[in-house]
Formats: sequence, structure tokens, C-alpha cells
Amino acid sequence: MNPKWLVPIALTLGLGLLGLAGASKQVAQVQLWLDKRDGPETAKASALAPIIDCMNRVDRDWRLFYYGYTHQEWYRPSIFDEQTYESLVQMDRILKEFGDHDEALGRDLQNDICAQRITGKLERLEPSSPLINAAGRYVLALQAVTPLTNSFDFYQRLGMTRFQPPQGQVAQALAIKGDAYMAASTELRKRLEREDVRLRPGQLALLQARFGQDTHWHLLNYMIAARTALDELEQGVYLATLTPQTLAPLIDAVQQASAHGKAYVRLHPGTPRDEFANYLWYTITPSADAYLQALQTLQQHWQEHATPQQLSDDYALITHRYDVLLSFYNKPARSTF
Repeated sequence: MNPKWLVPIALTLGLGLLGLAGASKQVAQVQLWLDKRDGPETAKASALAPIIDCMNRVDRDWRLFYYGYTHQEWYRPSIFDEQTYESLVQMDRILKEFGDHDEALGRDLQNDICAQRITGKLERLEPSSPLINAAGRYVLALQAVTPLTNSFDFYQRLGMTRFQPPQGQVAQALAIKGDAYMAASTELRKRLEREDVRLRPGQLALLQARFGQDTHWHLLNYMIAARTALDELEQGVYLATLTPQTLAPLIDAVQQASAHGKAYVRLHPGTPRDEFANYLWYTITPSADAYLQALQTLQQHWQEHATPQQLSDDYALITHRYDVLLSFYNKPARSTF
């Protein structure tokens, strides 16, 4: 496989951690102490959670709309300027293709959840962590670009007038600071991904030891399988080792994790402890099914000797579908767990 034509555009790359940050320094210190008593994985997840929350709720929006700003033919379809019932239904469908759009805009949240204090727990737990400096660079890049995005309708929502891109010095400055922001965001995301993936097996084992393979276990097991498939796919593309044969077990692992989770929820629908986990499972099921379908489509087209461009499009769709899956997973997981 030639990796040159497999260049996905990950619009809304997110990370999901089942942990929340404290609202104050004192609360955070107590929570971190309790988390350490629970285990090293819990403590590390708690320390990373504020940074990941910033990425999920602010950076996700920023990256999505910056892609729209630089690809203006996508940015605002003409349907968004209509206000009929049919157009509103179509708008909702279009927006859902890019993930959960019921959250507040990232610009309305960034002062609260993307300040320098997002590294507070991590600084106490691992003072030498390279994530601390990476997060600091990200926050500075966000603060630098915010006055520019606030100067025009960078974020688009229903009911607004047709998009008018900035001109002159604002456009030039946004090109420079926007690229700097994207570089800082990408660096932080890559470091977070590695840390997040490293924690997951320990969290899964802890869940199984305490509660068995319940709904919570199946949720995390599925999300690990989905993430692992994407990681292996990207690695195979990078090393030019991916084939339909090596793709098959990745698809099977995702399919099995999904099927087992669905079967468990169907057979155990009513326990109070699983109520929110069951809701979360039903919430992600449509996007999980779409992600699996995208994986299967790549395999089918490859076996049918499709063109390189078709395979490239299929690969880009997989990364996008995974991003959408995370988008629908992150908000309920954050508020529930």
C-alpha cells in the first residue's frame, strides 16, 4: 500500500476519559489523594481529565470551524440560510454527520476549561511530564488567536447570516496564528493520545476485577477496540504494511466488541448501577455502527480492486466516523462518570 494517497482529515479528533477535574485547588488536591488510593491508573486519568476536557469541548470546535474557514465551500451550505421545516430537518442531519452539536460553543467555554490551571493535577502528580509544557503552549496559542476569531463570525450556527470571511490584515494574521494554533493543538493531542491509550488496559482490568464484565466494562472494551483498530490502521498505512488480510482481524475485533456489548445490554437492561451506562451505550450505537460500516467498506472496496482515490476516501471516512463516535461518547461520559 502506498501511504501517500492515504491522508485523512480528522476534523474532530477527541479523547474520552471517565474522570472530571475539581473546581478548586483544594478540591483537586483531595480528589488526587483519593484517586491515588484507588490506583495509579485512576490518579493519572484524573490528572489528564482537565486537559482532555479542554480538547474535547474547545479544541474540537475550533479545529472543525477552522477547517470550514479554510474550505469555504463546505463551511456554510446554502441550506443553512433557509428556515423552513424541511431545511431545519436537513440541517440537523448534516450537523450530526459532524458529531454532537448540542454542546455550547467552544468559545463560550474556553475561559473556564482551557486556562493554565488545566495542568494543576498533573503538575502535582508528575511534575516532569512533557504534557505540562505542551498544554501551556496550547493555551498560549489559543489566547493568541482568540481576538482574531472574535472579530468575525468564525463560529457558525443556525439563524446567522451568510458567512463573510475576513479580509486584509485580519485574514493574514489568522493564517499565521491559525497555523500556530493547529501545530500546538496537534502536538498536545498526540501526547494525550499516547497517555490515554496506555491507561485503558489497566482501567479495563480494574473494572472487571470489581464488577465483572458489566455494561461499564463493555463500553470501555468497545472504545478500546475502536481506538486500537484506528491506531493499527494508521500504523499500517504509515509503514505501507496494511492489506485486506491484516485489516480483517481489526474489523472483527470491533464487530465482536460491539456485538457482545449489545447482547449484554439486551440481557441486563434494568440494574440501577448500569442505568447511565446503558443510556450511553444506546447513544453511541448509531455512530458505532457507522464506524464499523466504514471499516467494512474499505475492506470491500480493496478486495474489489478499487482505485487509490476511492481507498483514500474510504480511509478518510473511517477517521471521520471515529471522530463522530467520540463526539457522541464524550459528553454523556463526562457528565455521567
